Amino acid sequence: MARSYQRGTDLIKEAAERKSSRRFTPNIYWKPGDVRTIAFLTEAGEIPKVLLHQMVRVPDDRYDSGFRYENIICKKDPSMVEEFGGQCELCDDVKHTPAERFIALAVELDPVKEGKRVTSLKVKTNLAKNKDGVETAYPQWGLVIQASKNFFSYFAAFSESSGDIREVAWEIHREGGSTDTKYHPFMVMEGKNAVELPDLSAIVDEIPTLDELLEGMSTDEKYNEVKGLDPGTQPSFGGKKKTSDDGAVPSGARQTEFAKIRETVEPY
Repeated sequence: MARSYQRGTDLIKEAAERKSSRRFTPNIYWKPGDVRTIAFLTEAGEIPKVLLHQMVRVPDDRYDSGFRYENIICKKDPSMVEEFGGQCELCDDVKHTPAERFIALAVELDPVKEGKRVTSLKVKTNLAKNKDGVETAYPQWGLVIQASKNFFSYFAAFSESSGDIREVAWEIHREGGSTDTKYHPFMVMEGKNAVELPDLSAIVDEIPTLDELLEGMSTDEKYNEVKGLDPGTQPSFGGKKKTSDDGAVPSGARQTEFAKIRETVEPY
């Protein structure tokens, strides 16, 4: 049964106003000082808010380290409270704290420049061997998993005031490396006009949908792998969430329609 995830730019705004089967799914992320150019494939009003256990350390003998990291949606997320009764092994037994995150699907782009001027954009690719051992260029797509306050609030405001965030390319700079992290997004422009996006239709047709990827982050297989993990052995990511008396995040209907932002949202 497909779950209904909370969506709507009002959710991004509300969060900004508060203080704060195994398949590899790529993420697009920024290290301190990074600059990346992306095209969003998810409209701002359709970006879901989830309670996410980030960087869960899962035992895996295939790796030299003996483990791998996974992002797993918390069973106390409103989309899952009814199904699991507000009980989550990662929260209650492993003591891994989830964080409120917004998730969008995007494609990374490479700017083509003449001097400092961006004249066009092309899809960024990575070389990897396919199942036949042939080295193939794959488009660099992935999930953008970020908080509202220092990232998605800007795009919620842009969507309300200027239009669809999918229609332009974004050059995003990361400043800082911890609680002082800021993201600075800029539309990729040539003079007064936005640089035209490359045709992304073939990529959209081939990659999983955002909802399919979200379902993959909440499979029985993932939850079964974390059963029995020792409490306190996990790295700490995210902040403390607000809960109801029974420890579950209050349930409610997921918002799927565009919701108007009534006030100006500060980008950072």
